[in-house]
Amino acid sequence: MNKEYDTFVSDIGELAVGQEIELVIRDLAPGPRQYDSCWVKAVVANLPASMPDGDVLWVRFPLGFLHPEPYAVKVVEVLGEYRPRQQKGSRPGQVYEYSTSL
Repeated sequence: MNKEYDTFVSDIGELAVGQEIELVIRDLAPGPRQYDSCWVKAVVANLPASMPDGDVLWVRFPLGFLHPEPYAVKVVEVLGEYRPRQQKGSRPGQVYEYSTSL
């Protein structure tokens, strides 16, 4: 039985079809773990028939609107419970120094 997940994207073009990409997905299986999310490395297909061993991926947009057709997803690796967010205005590897004096 295939699992069902959903993910949020700003633009459908963020889902690079046929390539390994990093995504945050939510488990849609009913029960106590419903809506648990995790950060994964996965391969996505826009035609579920082209990935028969894949799971169902529903795509949502920022306001919650649902894409009319499901995608297929095959999780390659679970990277963690969440994706670390880069602080706005920061550069990768930037070190912040905090002063305790007034």
